[in-house]
Amino acid sequence: MAAAAAFTAAVAPAWPWAGAACAVPAVLVGVERVHDGAHYPSDVIAGAAIGLASAWLVRASPRPRRALLCR
Repeated sequence: MAAAAAFTAAVAPAWPWAGAACAVPAVLVGVERVHDGAHYPSDVIAGAAIGLASAWLVRASPRPRRALLCR
């Protein structure tokens, strides 16, 4: 669930329509995992929170300047 949430959160700011399209299967995976008994709802919620936080941290991190990379 963490990977699905992170991918959806990373895609959504750049392509909102693709983010919405990715959110549907991500939610369905979480529901399916709880329904099948593979995870508790708290596991799915924690995975989603970890994925969202990871995507936010990556997007909030400073980007390296190209001039520094080309030396």
